[in-house]
Amino acid sequence: MKRPNFFMSDVARYARDAVKLRPADGLPTQIHVSVTDRCCLPCRMCDIWRIEPKAEMTTNEWKGVFDQVSDWAGPVGLNFAGGEPFLRKDLPELTRYATSMGFTVTANSNATLFNQRKIEEISEAGLDILYVSMDGFTAKTHDHMRGEVGTHARVMRTLKLVDKVPNPRVIVAMIISRHSVHELKPMADWTREQGYQVVYQPLFNNFGREYDPQWFVKSPHFPRPEDLGALDDALDYLIDIKENDGHVCNAVGQLKEMKRYFRNPAVSNGLPCNAGHSDLSFDPYGNLLLCFWLPPVGDVRKTPIPWMWESMQSQRRRWEAHNCPRTCNMLNCNFEHM
Repeated sequence: MKRPNFFMSDVARYARDAVKLRPADGLPTQIHVSVTDRCCLPCRMCDIWRIEPKAEMTTNEWKGVFDQVSDWAGPVGLNFAGGEPFLRKDLPELTRYATSMGFTVTANSNATLFNQRKIEEISEAGLDILYVSMDGFTAKTHDHMRGEVGTHARVMRTLKLVDKVPNPRVIVAMIISRHSVHELKPMADWTREQGYQVVYQPLFNNFGREYDPQWFVKSPHFPRPEDLGALDDALDYLIDIKENDGHVCNAVGQLKEMKRYFRNPAVSNGLPCNAGHSDLSFDPYGNLLLCFWLPPVGDVRKTPIPWMWESMQSQRRRWEAHNCPRTCNMLNCNFEHM
């Protein structure tokens, strides 16, 4: 009886899988830390608030993650996100710990939970940038997208408090939807008057929801053909600001590409994705993700971060991200290093 050649089948399988591997270009320069899936607003363009919360990483466990990252990649950029990260009462403590190690720390927020004491805490902790979500220049538009009346007023109160402390600096983050097309220019003018920067994010498939290739067809918030003329005009206005005073954070190339994206959202722009190269992410439960839409590559409480970063599974995830047909490479994280 002829014995099967297990060795040759293993070699063939390895050769087949090896073409689906993609090593990292180097070490990450930006760490995204989602500290909670909990949120206090039922936003229309996000479904993270619908996720059933589980036991989150503890304060000390997060500090251990920061220790690992510092020893391995150095004091890189560190961004707190969620959910609403400031639902974590220990966020000032985590910020202080990270900044004491040399990390440049930023945070995303819907800016509805702050009072003077909390603003002073994050200022003293050394938070560098607070990304404040404002999805409309008018209260009507912002409150509609955030799913709760009065949200805009709370954001404005928070901004007045932040203006009284030396840091963090404010970057207003605005999602471009069909409701906000005519408010992109007023937001740019207002943020310049206030001394803030502004960054625009093209609407995408709701985070926290399974990816749907036809999401934009079903979305009531995606710009329609009749919106595109006003959108083009607004994008040209933002490009002119970017080229002249720079308080618009988006890359010029991204703003130009948005014109094509809103006409053909199913077609990739052809740019390679940064997922798993310059950026890595952690979810609230300790899972390391190279891409928000792909399964995690390991648990930071069980496996050292450098091992996961170089693992075969991570290399396969990078290959998957590089060959991904989704158009999320239009998002800001893919242009921040350009």
